[in-house]
Amino acid sequence: MRVLVAMDEFDGILSSYHANRFVEEAIKSQFNEADIVQVPLFNGQREVIDSILLWQSGTKYSVDHHDAYMNPKTSVYAVTGNNITVIEAGEVLTSNEETIRPSETTSYGLGEMINEALKENTNEMIISVGNVASYDGGLGMIQALGAKFYDAEGALVDLSKGAKWIKYIRTIDLYDLDKRLKDKKIKVITDFESKYYGKNSRVMKERELNHITLEEATDIDNALWYISELFKSQHKTLLGKEERGGSGSGIAAMLNCLWDGELVTGGDVVNELTYLDQLIEQADFVVFGEGLKPNQQLLETTSVRIAELCHKHNKVNIAVCATDEKFDKYIEQEVTAMFKVLNKDQYTMTELEMGIALRHLTTQALRLLKSNL
Repeated sequence: MRVLVAMDEFDGILSSYHANRFVEEAIKSQFNEADIVQVPLFNGQREVIDSILLWQSGTKYSVDHHDAYMNPKTSVYAVTGNNITVIEAGEVLTSNEETIRPSETTSYGLGEMINEALKENTNEMIISVGNVASYDGGLGMIQALGAKFYDAEGALVDLSKGAKWIKYIRTIDLYDLDKRLKDKKIKVITDFESKYYGKNSRVMKERELNHITLEEATDIDNALWYISELFKSQHKTLLGKEERGGSGSGIAAMLNCLWDGELVTGGDVVNELTYLDQLIEQADFVVFGEGLKPNQQLLETTSVRIAELCHKHNKVNIAVCATDEKFDKYIEQEVTAMFKVLNKDQYTMTELEMGIALRHLTTQALRLLKSNL
């Protein structure tokens, strides 16, 4: 019997890898001869490098850089055996600062990381832009990669000092942008719907979630509208056109418009790396699920795609999730059984508690289905 296990992360509590392991334990307790195949999932927020390296051989490289508040930090990028560089923007820019001060944040450190990664002789670059801590529209990133900004007096404006300096920019000089990026096939992983500016921009949509005041959010949003107008008038570049360009607070739009970065979902990359369709077709049954927060506004989680593929191949499948947010979509795909991990706030649980709950529910579901498999 071949069983496919594909669990997404349980929002910072349980990784995709560990969620898969707890489910594997449950399956072995009921079907000890089962051939279990695990698929690590990701959605562009975290675990991208580790998940990809579970499927592709590769090497991690450490880089000294700066976080979103220009504090020194060390992070890694990876180079896979098939010549792909992988960078997690969220991990690069994450800070230990307890309070979010959006006007003081910068994406400069991501530019530093990209600059180091460009030393590798790879053909393709994958950059995930979920869970990014900066709000400067990607300007700090492109400054680190050679762009220059000038004020009304012709003096340089330093975007490494934070987004609050955007309003002083009058001229954008892209002449010295790193030419090596033009030779790369760039894929930007973004699973979130947001625009570069406007009511659907990232800062406006996540304002309450991240405890950002309306005044702060409006200032940032107005600054990004202003900078988009400068790009349009000075470089004929439309930063605001992409529906997902606001991901990473505009980093996605910047990579797309300046270097033709292709905006893809985590599910697209999972399908490409794992041949998910074929794996599901070959499985006898599938256990999948996710633990993402309902308010994260994901475009489409990979779990929905798994439900669709199970329906396509007429496979028995079990969904075990932290919340019931996706259950209506699963019902549309005739998922065999659906279970919610618990009825209280799962984000108060420890990793072990979440894992045990996940293993317990999976075990009970398999016991119910066992006689028919």
